[in-house]
Amino acid sequence: MKILITGSAGFIFSNFVIYALQHTDWDLVSIDKLTYAGSLLNVPQNKRHKLYIGDVCDYHFVSKVFEIEKPDIVIHGAAESFVDKSIENSCEFITTNVAGTHNMLEAALNIHTPQKFINFSTDECYGQILKGSFTEKDRLDPRNPYSASKASADLLGQSYFTTHGLPIITTRCCNVFGARQNKEKLIPKCIVNILDNQKIPIYGAGQQIREWIYVKDVFYAIRHIIDAAAVGEIYNISSGFETKNIDIVNLICDNFAGSRDLVEFVEDRKGHDFRYAIDSSKLKKLGWNIQYNLESALLHTANWYRANPWSWR
Repeated sequence: MKILITGSAGFIFSNFVIYALQHTDWDLVSIDKLTYAGSLLNVPQNKRHKLYIGDVCDYHFVSKVFEIEKPDIVIHGAAESFVDKSIENSCEFITTNVAGTHNMLEAALNIHTPQKFINFSTDECYGQILKGSFTEKDRLDPRNPYSASKASADLLGQSYFTTHGLPIITTRCCNVFGARQNKEKLIPKCIVNILDNQKIPIYGAGQQIREWIYVKDVFYAIRHIIDAAAVGEIYNISSGFETKNIDIVNLICDNFAGSRDLVEFVEDRKGHDFRYAIDSSKLKKLGWNIQYNLESALLHTANWYRANPWSWR
């Protein structure tokens, strides 16, 4: 089976490529633009993996990859993903996340149609929820430019299933962490600032609540979706590990030789959602469940950053 993955030099899908090479016999083809959030050092050299360096916003390029490779499965993960940057300037988010997704869908429709097209998205599309958890049937209510661009991409994908019969599957995932994540995100920022003895900036009072999942558990979730999910469906990917931002920072400080004195509260960002939570019961019915608890996964992650200072210095 041949899998086409976009965003393979970034955090989540470089790990996906590594795990797929270790745990499957798939042939892998991938696309990455190599922005600031991606690195060739993240991409393993392997005869079963071919990397195309290019932009999903370039339809001619995307269509040629589909024409040459004819993938059985497409996993579209390439995206601009840092909320803070989307607030400062949303142009790249609309271009990459919406127009780039449109190009991928058009190539899948007109050049080569895979067995499944997995559109990888975020729990932020649902917006905030103060009690309970969102299910796949809940309406979307994105509240920042990043989540609005991802919700737009979701709706585009679902429209191609309804209108054209394209075999779309949408996933919405909670906050992912692990090796190779850019240090702009909360957990790697906390770890590398401890290693560098630098202040750890926390928005507001750090009371915002997020659900965290280890990147390897995301790999297994997508593998179950490839093997067993029905096209046209939406699947939430979540862990149940729900914590306040300040609590996860304190946990990292306490367990990885960092002082809580490094924590520095800064002005909250605009429109900061208070709590995200999603229910992944539907995915669990396919046989998936998390394998890593929060503390052991944080230990794996911290040890990786300690051993790989090239990734953040």
